[in-house]
Amino acid sequence: MTRRLAMLQLFGHREPRLLVSGQTISMFGDGVANVALTLLVLDTTHSVSYLAWFATARMAPLVVFLLVGGAIVDRQSRRLLLLISDLSRAVLTGGLVVLLATGSLHFWELLLFAVLFGTFDALFTPAMSALTPEIVPEELLGAMNAVRPLSNNVVGGMIGPAVGGLIAAWSTTAAMGIDAVTFLVSAAALALMRPTAKPARDAPSTMVREIREGISYVRRTTWIWTTLLAVTLGNALVFTPTSVLVPFFLRHDLHAAKVTIGYFFAAYGLAGAVGALVSGSLPTPRRRIRAMWAAWTAANAVMLVFAVVTQSWEVFVIPVVTSPGILYGNVIWESMLQSVVPRELLGRVSSVDWFVSLGLAPVGLVAAGYLSSVVGVRTYFVVAALVSMIPGLAILASKRINAIDAER
Repeated sequence: MTRRLAMLQLFGHREPRLLVSGQTISMFGDGVANVALTLLVLDTTHSVSYLAWFATARMAPLVVFLLVGGAIVDRQSRRLLLLISDLSRAVLTGGLVVLLATGSLHFWELLLFAVLFGTFDALFTPAMSALTPEIVPEELLGAMNAVRPLSNNVVGGMIGPAVGGLIAAWSTTAAMGIDAVTFLVSAAALALMRPTAKPARDAPSTMVREIREGISYVRRTTWIWTTLLAVTLGNALVFTPTSVLVPFFLRHDLHAAKVTIGYFFAAYGLAGAVGALVSGSLPTPRRRIRAMWAAWTAANAVMLVFAVVTQSWEVFVIPVVTSPGILYGNVIWESMLQSVVPRELLGRVSSVDWFVSLGLAPVGLVAAGYLSSVVGVRTYFVVAALVSMIPGLAILASKRINAIDAER
């Protein structure tokens, strides 16, 4: 009964309640904006390659600056860094709204927006991971790591995209304006939280040395570095290109309506919400690595459906399997990091996690855009899914990698 009520117990604590509430509203804006920007680029360029370049422009700085962001996160108040990131992204989105409203937006300005936005994402991502164990009791970490993606999937992944598809069909400017306002609401929630102290540090050290310490910890921890390398391949070849190739496939191969794109992203949210509810209620599995990789491998395998799909509705089987599978694995992964990695290293290890797991994603996006234009989206996904499943199957069979769970 305690486990089943763990998510509800979170809201009895003021700081998690404020953080989740603010982020939930911000995620709604993100869901609206993601659909609006996707349709904006497709309608403007009619090219999957341009859409891939736009996605790459946002992801590349996230990857490049993650290690620096992690070092900053282990030096400064994590709450303050989240506040700075939200306010900065509100200003950037507001600037894009002005360009849209005046009819003076060009593709190069969209690329610049994506680059700057991704830079502040690089600060936000490790700060959120490192702040969580500071404000959440250890016995509720699993619930917190499930409730965040729950709100992300329900609001940011389901309601936001569904509403975003309708609003963007009427006005892209209005859709982006909503996103700007939600960033301000999230910033207000962070401002209401109690200030958090800077992480304790034994002695002054250079940022380069601190980054090396985070990398060194990951390198000597087998279950972390092997998982990161395997995840990198799946993200680069399959999961990251999905947000670009599937909308293009629906619009240009299956001739689906614009609202179908919104519904597709919404299906990810609905399936993820169910997965989050289940993940937050389940006990931590005894064999954490194998349970995590079984879920991720199944999420990868479902992309093989592209070999036979002929109707728009059939594509929706992908989010139904992929979203819960990825989320369940992520909940186990984040909870393991937050309970095993020393607190003073958590920001840097989290940044290495994101840096490696997303490291090839920008290249993967560009390559996926090019290869799919040559061989087609169907063939690309079938081959990519088969290749990226290999490391996951190897980890499932490896006794050495699973040794961390041997005594559980």
